[in-house]
Amino acid sequence: MLKKNLPASFVLFAVTVIAVFTVFSCRKINLKGQEFIVANWWEDYDVATFKPQTEGQERQLEWRKKIQNDNGFKMMTKNVAGWDQMLQTVSTSIMSGKPVAHAIYLQPDWAMTLYKQGLLAPIPDLDFLKKDTAIAGKQVAYNQDVAKLFTFGGKQYAIGIGYGGSQHSAGVYFNKRLFKEAGLDPDEPYNLQKAGTWTWDKFIEISKKLTRDTRNTGRINTWAMPADLSTEILDLIVFSNGGEYIGKDAQGKFTNATNTPAFIESLQFARRLMEEGVMMPRPDGSNWDWYWPTFHDGVVAMLLEPEWRRGQMQDMTDDWGYVLFPKGPRMSDYRFPNDEIVIVIPSTYKPDEVEKILHALNLWETPVTDNWKDDMYPVFRDRRAVDETMAMIRSPKYGAFRNHMMIPDLQRGDIAWNMWWFDGEPAQLVEQVSPAWNAKIAEANKTN
Repeated sequence: MLKKNLPASFVLFAVTVIAVFTVFSCRKINLKGQEFIVANWWEDYDVATFKPQTEGQERQLEWRKKIQNDNGFKMMTKNVAGWDQMLQTVSTSIMSGKPVAHAIYLQPDWAMTLYKQGLLAPIPDLDFLKKDTAIAGKQVAYNQDVAKLFTFGGKQYAIGIGYGGSQHSAGVYFNKRLFKEAGLDPDEPYNLQKAGTWTWDKFIEISKKLTRDTRNTGRINTWAMPADLSTEILDLIVFSNGGEYIGKDAQGKFTNATNTPAFIESLQFARRLMEEGVMMPRPDGSNWDWYWPTFHDGVVAMLLEPEWRRGQMQDMTDDWGYVLFPKGPRMSDYRFPNDEIVIVIPSTYKPDEVEKILHALNLWETPVTDNWKDDMYPVFRDRRAVDETMAMIRSPKYGAFRNHMMIPDLQRGDIAWNMWWFDGEPAQLVEQVSPAWNAKIAEANKTN
């Protein structure tokens, strides 16, 4: 209650502010008669023609029919181009003044390219976009890492829905048979991860035990892990130690983070893995993707790869598990690299139109169930991968965005491809590539 001795002018001002705030907070966006298209590069979806294949898809279809009927709008997703043509198709359409859709799914680096060209509409400050926890039938989880990453000059230019949905989150696949044959508990990585004792030192210790001459020929024939893909390996090590390739300062500018202690220490650890002799070298004459079949075929015991690789392991003879990479000495908890597909809105739409698009999309993407695990269990070999590892991957607590994707033409392979063989210290390798990196970062920081 306002005090009686406050000036009348102040009382009038306060009442006005409260009234305006109440109207703004309670006002309902009118979507009646609106039609919206959401573009992607993988599927078409129209409630009038979609044929559900699972119970989950059926529930989602019923939800989308209901929200459209209740609110009087129509929405559909449309495959507007293949992956390799998506960026060109979208940018050309926006520049022509006839965008392919109202909202568009893009890779983050593509979205950054469009932002630099001035082709994206700013995202309004809406309360529901600040929610990072999904609630079935009520609330969409919005990725706050994406919101921060795509905020420039105080304005946001992309949104991300949920955490871990891209299958780009990276971790460690491990072969349970090879663990057991090396005298290790086949669930050892799970047990260590759960106990909080899954560390770099423990990883080295286990890797040595897994690297073996099982035929007594004097030659190693079973390795802890392959020496590729070096970019994914370095990603996991760097992020697990609290480091990153590209940082972002208080002013929202991208920075070169490869000269930080956390990054240099990570590069040293990567070199140590090679020096310890636990990594299978690339066979002469092999293809660039030689490394992952070595895990599939039981030659190496661990593989450091993104989650999507599981799709190529469904016919693997040996049982396997999946954990996060162990934590580095600078971290008190686990941390993994990730990136998410983002959603942008073309700059051709006015602010009131943008708000309507976002409200419709918010209804469209509302989850219909909290029971996400049921869809995960069939694609992993054990429940612990889902109940423990995937639960962490879907939490905003552990993931860190691959900021380097925001810098056009930046190749982290400049470091990762050369780290095994560089004749010098890790800090010297970083120093060698820094001039070119700094120039690309400076270009990315220029306003459009």
